[in-house]
Amino acid sequence: MDYFEGLRKELDRAYSIAQEARRQGMDPVGEVEIPIAKDVAARVEGLVGPRGIASVIRELEQSGLSRPEIAFSVAEKLASGEIIQGDKRTLIEQAVRTSVGILTEGVLVAPTEGIADVQINENPDGTNYVSVLFAGPIRSAGGTVAALSVALADYARRKAGIGDYRPTETEVARYVEEVNVYEHRCVHLQYKPPDEHVAHIVRNCPVCIDGDPTEEVEVSVHRDVERIKSNRIRGGVPLVVCEGIAAKAPKVLKLTKKFGLDWEWLQEIIKVKKKADKVEIKPDFSYLEGLVAGRPVFSYPMAKGGFRLRYGRSRTNGIMARNVHPATMFLLDSFVANGTHVKVERPGKGAILTSCDTLEPPVVRLKDGSVVRVRTSDQAESLLDELEKILFLGDMLVTY
Repeated sequence: MDYFEGLRKELDRAYSIAQEARRQGMDPVGEVEIPIAKDVAARVEGLVGPRGIASVIRELEQSGLSRPEIAFSVAEKLASGEIIQGDKRTLIEQAVRTSVGILTEGVLVAPTEGIADVQINENPDGTNYVSVLFAGPIRSAGGTVAALSVALADYARRKAGIGDYRPTETEVARYVEEVNVYEHRCVHLQYKPPDEHVAHIVRNCPVCIDGDPTEEVEVSVHRDVERIKSNRIRGGVPLVVCEGIAAKAPKVLKLTKKFGLDWEWLQEIIKVKKKADKVEIKPDFSYLEGLVAGRPVFSYPMAKGGFRLRYGRSRTNGIMARNVHPATMFLLDSFVANGTHVKVERPGKGAILTSCDTLEPPVVRLKDGSVVRVRTSDQAESLLDELEKILFLGDMLVTY
């Protein structure tokens, strides 16, 4: 408790200094714009509101619910008009923004900048549906939250009594083209699903994944589609469809089942299939699809001699960092250094490499035929001229 009390006192001291500096009139604003929030609930209320939602979130936290359970519960309360009053569009929009804010713990711009708008539109048969307009900053939330934002919109529109999205085949084809154009001419996607998976998601998703045009590039085939306002690429759409729903389908399906949503259609795009109550893990080549000329491939999917996956924590790895043995760095012609960015087969799609010398080291064969376990970076450097083949790259330490 003394530690946290010390943190609070130092924060208050730093904040008072910043406030005094702002009062000098040297900045555009005369006060510190970021208020101090003591917990997630306060941050969410300050970021997206509505007023009074912090007490609701705290009450749900005290009941022992997980973060997704709190998000869906708050979405239900907001969409049903239990907390605030307003038309259905306003209630659904507030439900989506607030629940996404809970999932991102009130520290990201995804609920405010990543979700541009929420609209209620009409299908060709006269029924209504919800469109969520996504923008580029939704990427900051990560694939799981991006996908769950669509599931939360589905949950909210059901509570508000709004129908589901019914796309035409022309619209489905436009989405497929848009994803391909975005991938090849705009921004490289971390995961690009097959065209048939993109089409399957658009046909079955009960919420319209929409967005404002963000790129100067236009589609060339499926132009002037009636319910899509622009021929320009909508950057938020490929991010949510590909890096969100397609990439995180197993996790999304598990959560949607838990909250009573019928998203069984995701089964068709889940890459790991269960057979006889066993999970069959197959090589995943997706990390090689974006290979750039000049960048080396250290190991092919599940190939013998590649990095061995090991779960654990060191002082130099973290959420986006993986550890490898420093001897491995030398043996790979020093191409790998602390901070090198790599794409990995699993888990995840990208990482930063740092070193840890307590891992299982690499094994090499020398020109004289001897096999050596290289235990130090100095030993690796001394053996470079005698090296014939790397037999095993050693461990890659990944936080659980």
